[in-house]
Amino acid sequence: MSDTGVTLPIHEVEDRILAAIREDGALVLSAPTGSGKTTQVPQMLLHSGVVGRILVLQPRRLAARVVAHRVAEELGGTVGDVVGFQTRHERHIGEATRIVFLTEGLFLRQLLADPELKGVGAVVLDEFHERSLAVDLTLGLCRQLRRAGRRDLRLVVMSATLDVEAVSGYLDCPAVQADGRTFDVDVQYDDMDAATPVWERAAACLRRWLDGGDQGDVLMFLPGAYEIRRTVEACRRRLRPDDEPITVLPLHGNLPPAAQDRAVRPASGPGASRRVIVSTNVAETSITIDGIRCVIDAGLARVQRYDPSRAVNALLVERISQASAQQRAGRAGRTAPGVCLRLWSAADAHARPERDTPEVERVDLAEAVLQLCAFGIDAAEFGWLDPPPLARLQQARSLLDDLGAIDATGTLTEAGRIMVDVPAHPRLGRMLLEGSRRGVADRASLWAALIAERDICIRPVAARYRTPAETGWPSDVGAREAAYEAARASRFDGKRCAELGLHAGTCRDVERASNQFRRITGTLQGPGRRRSAVADAELARCVLVGYADHVALRRTQPGGVDHQDVSDSRSCEMEGRRRVVLDRNTVVGNHGVLVAVEVREVEASRAEGGGVHTVASLATAVDPEWMQELFPDRVEARVELVWDETEAAVMEVEALHFGALALQPVRRVPRDRAAAGQMLAARVAAGLLRFDSWNAAAEAWLARSRCVADWFPERGLLLYDDDDLAILYSEIVGDATRWNAVRRAPVLEPLRHAMSWAGQQFVEQMAPERLRLPGGQGMKITYTPGEPPRGRARIQDLYDLTETPRIAAGRVPVLLEILAPNFRPAQVTDDLAGFWERTYPELRKELSRRYPKHEWR
Repeated sequence: MSDTGVTLPIHEVEDRILAAIREDGALVLSAPTGSGKTTQVPQMLLHSGVVGRILVLQPRRLAARVVAHRVAEELGGTVGDVVGFQTRHERHIGEATRIVFLTEGLFLRQLLADPELKGVGAVVLDEFHERSLAVDLTLGLCRQLRRAGRRDLRLVVMSATLDVEAVSGYLDCPAVQADGRTFDVDVQYDDMDAATPVWERAAACLRRWLDGGDQGDVLMFLPGAYEIRRTVEACRRRLRPDDEPITVLPLHGNLPPAAQDRAVRPASGPGASRRVIVSTNVAETSITIDGIRCVIDAGLARVQRYDPSRAVNALLVERISQASAQQRAGRAGRTAPGVCLRLWSAADAHARPERDTPEVERVDLAEAVLQLCAFGIDAAEFGWLDPPPLARLQQARSLLDDLGAIDATGTLTEAGRIMVDVPAHPRLGRMLLEGSRRGVADRASLWAALIAERDICIRPVAARYRTPAETGWPSDVGAREAAYEAARASRFDGKRCAELGLHAGTCRDVERASNQFRRITGTLQGPGRRRSAVADAELARCVLVGYADHVALRRTQPGGVDHQDVSDSRSCEMEGRRRVVLDRNTVVGNHGVLVAVEVREVEASRAEGGGVHTVASLATAVDPEWMQELFPDRVEARVELVWDETEAAVMEVEALHFGALALQPVRRVPRDRAAAGQMLAARVAAGLLRFDSWNAAAEAWLARSRCVADWFPERGLLLYDDDDLAILYSEIVGDATRWNAVRRAPVLEPLRHAMSWAGQQFVEQMAPERLRLPGGQGMKITYTPGEPPRGRARIQDLYDLTETPRIAAGRVPVLLEILAPNFRPAQVTDDLAGFWERTYPELRKELSRRYPKHEWR
């Protein structure tokens, strides 16, 4: 029984939980949604006499804060007393605090600062099924810590849908299974027209629920803030004047805490309205929203994936797993029997993956590898629950090496040790270090915060902050800085932020993050914040140092990558010839070289043609000369021959190459004309160019020659294979560099003359173009290598020809298409004698009736 006197399903296994903790020190707990594990297990540990603090890890800030308030209330106190919580920007912990709810990433920071976890008696990993990269690291590090001597450290891993056998085997500890939730949930499926927007489908389900007269609040799951906003609007439109009071509320991580609290806490007092809460998956786990009787689940979530082969992040809407669907349905059975309406079919439900893909298999690993290096652990030898592919670990190490965070042995450098302390991606740590070196650390901290936090913009940056005159150097980050400073001057007043198109809550997060970065780099706010073109250029260099592999070239810049005129001026090329599209709201103008902080795949709207596009955003203009200044070992001067599609010519390009990207290319007529001619000939050989005179006669000569070479291998005739033709094309092209200079060159005679005179005569004799028939007509013979030669003739033209004609000195029979008077094939045969004897008599009867004016023998 809990401190509130309420008995929950988890209490039925309390004795087994505490026995496992006493005897083994570690436990895997599988308890269905609504069983009370999140709020009750920490209290069980507290009352059992665990020495030290009990740290309860939550996947989200919202859950850490809400659950802490709930447990503190159950224990008869307030947050900051016995129960506290800590997120990146909030800390409510006192000296007497015993239970601390905190986010997974923050726990890793604490572990880095204190690898022995002094003063900590227990670590609880809640909602482990989500398998974030941070929680996988935490699990492995806690297991290692317990094996290294902290056997007194209690470790509990719990979830409603985790793989109990795998985790208990990994920890070599017992597992406890709790029984079902308090009340049943009736799961129903509704696979209405998928072409209807998901928000309209969700709102239609809500209307049907309300019309059914059911009571209680409703929780809807949508994939993101955009879909939530559209769903809230659609639901409000469907409410009627005669409905009882209903409040439709959004819930997602980008809302201010007060708005989140309003959504998760039930309305109280006389006349309190029913709630319809429209949420992302933040409401899927941990937090309890009392009063929910109906869940409407779109079955979708936005999932972050990283493609290491292209260094591209993808944030795509995907179908949730069966485990997530089970978690969501459980929200409806907390306090009474409920209903879950799923916007997909029962067949689709069974086709979904059983569990979510662990983040270790789908996100960038650089930060995790850096943190393991700080512990002195080789990521390839770390005890992962599910080891990531070795190639992905190697790519993460390669990036850390490029950033100067590790040396060739994988050991942290002095810069790397500082970067570990930065609670953000190592790229931003490197950016902060460069800012300190260049004397712009204060503003670099702000730029890093603008990159690390959610985008402060809820619409494109206002025009006055987009021009270089205001930003000093063309940069999307700089434009956001200018808008942010205007909001900061108003102390992030909500109305002023809305006028600026900024999210006030996110601006405050940026303020806190930038101050945190300043503390790490040892800078203070002051005169260094003053904007200038020189300082902005230094900041642009800082971005370049952190994101050097994200340099992009405009494909439409004069003398650019391929000088190809494309209609979309936002088209860019990145390392590895990756084609990306610059974000339409960028402020970098027509600058030819830039660096993009984000390179991600996004789903295009129907108006944009649909599909998935690779978009480069948060771009900053770059001076190409900076490459040689900052990366002298990665810049190489090269002279290359390239094909210019617009000019239809081979051009010589002299440029500084940063990887595969040509910076400030200079184009001119090739000086080595022979090599240029070889490139032009190679394009002909590859089928990319075709001579105007390459006609049916040329094709026929090749076919005849190849057939004869096949029929008479002992003659050693020219095969006209790819190598032979490549030599021939080179002879035709010579040292020409422009296609127009040679495209009309004759090809039949060079083709024939490539073979000896005797060979040509032999081909003419063995594979004639035509055969003379008894009546004097000529029958054209067509040749295809590997197939019999074919001839076409009317029946009347074949009279007096009793045997199948043969060529190649009698070696090869001709396959005859015998035509009726209407010139349609009546028979195809290579046995003319058999045709006359067996087929022709019946055929003649039929055809003579249809064509009586023709000769019939």
